Amino acid sequence: MKKEYCSFRDRLVDYNINVNIVNGILATIALNLVNPYFAKFAERLGATDYEIAYLTSLPHFVSIFAFIPGAILIESYKDKKKITGFIMTIHKLFYILLACVPFFKGVNQATLFVMLIGLMNLPGSIGTMGFQSSIGDIFLPEDRGKAMGLRNRYATIFGMIVTFLSGELLTKVPKTNEDAIHLYQIFFAIAFVVSMGEVVSYFKFRGMKKNKSKDKYYINSLKETLKNIPKEKDFIIFSLCSIFFHIGWMGAQPLFSIYSIKVLKANEIWLSAISIASNISSIVAYTKWAKLADKKGNSLALSIAIMGMGITPILYALSNSIKQLVLFNIIVGISVAGTTLILFNILLEVTPKKNRTIYIAVYNTFIAIISAIAPILGIAIKDATNIKVALVIIGILRFIASIFFFMRDKHNKKKSYA
Repeated sequence: MKKEYCSFRDRLVDYNINVNIVNGILATIALNLVNPYFAKFAERLGATDYEIAYLTSLPHFVSIFAFIPGAILIESYKDKKKITGFIMTIHKLFYILLACVPFFKGVNQATLFVMLIGLMNLPGSIGTMGFQSSIGDIFLPEDRGKAMGLRNRYATIFGMIVTFLSGELLTKVPKTNEDAIHLYQIFFAIAFVVSMGEVVSYFKFRGMKKNKSKDKYYINSLKETLKNIPKEKDFIIFSLCSIFFHIGWMGAQPLFSIYSIKVLKANEIWLSAISIASNISSIVAYTKWAKLADKKGNSLALSIAIMGMGITPILYALSNSIKQLVLFNIIVGISVAGTTLILFNILLEVTPKKNRTIYIAVYNTFIAIISAIAPILGIAIKDATNIKVALVIIGILRFIASIFFFMRDKHNKKKSYA
């Protein structure tokens, strides 16, 4: 009987890993068709530096109002898969709205585009949170590293191909700025179709248990979570370290876009080359980071990954040509792969299973507040100094965050020894 149980469990894990890979591939194809070029598309519509910053800032600001209400809904709804899939569908519909932006004449199209990107993150943040919580239910801790590592690895391969092809088409096919905008509209439509496949694949996951609670007063789940948070020391320490890190992480995003597009004059093909260089190193790095985390622990591996991310803004500041920037992004890909993978794994580690979605929502809300402010802060530092000085300052903030995560690792080891 025990052998039969193990065999069934292994088959279920393998099946869900394969579904997770397909889901990740479809999600990445949709994203990489358009996301690497959001800033360039906004520029083609006439965006200012601050509007480019709002592309990073506004989605996080909107998500502040989405995480906790969304988490209460997901955690209290009997069928988590059904409600999460429904919200994901609403999120994907925004691709159609983005495709329609150039049709609106007599309005500031760049502002409209930025606003839609922000509003898109309302269902997007809730859907992502539901997916994260689902992964915590579907895979046991010992399976998550492998499951997410393989997902990210295969998704990156397909994402790299799509980024290359889309960059080539956006650079070589259009003869005028208006032609390029029309091609973007086609890509947004394709992204919608592919992302609906992502939603369908999500429903293929097996083994998700339905919530037993039939409590209609959803606020009770939030009250219980908020009451227990002070007792969850690991959750609090991790959240504080991550909040500080996100100042440096999100603060750099508009600076990277402005430096690439306005200083080094990158077009879509160069933007795709930057993304591909990062993706190539990520393909190998995801599974390597998972093995390092298993061997040395998630906290130590994360501090190393963030140290690599601290180098990134400095490398940007040292780049005098777009070709140099492409080469430097190989290091970027390695660091980002480790950071995104291990941050997610640690978040699942430090959140209790009961009301996990709400814990994730509380964490994401604080991250969203910082992430909404940080891009504007990055532009303000640039305006007060210059873009190269701002990049160096952001790099220093990331190094400090790496030290905080290293200290957290030491603290956990001492506690474990005691």
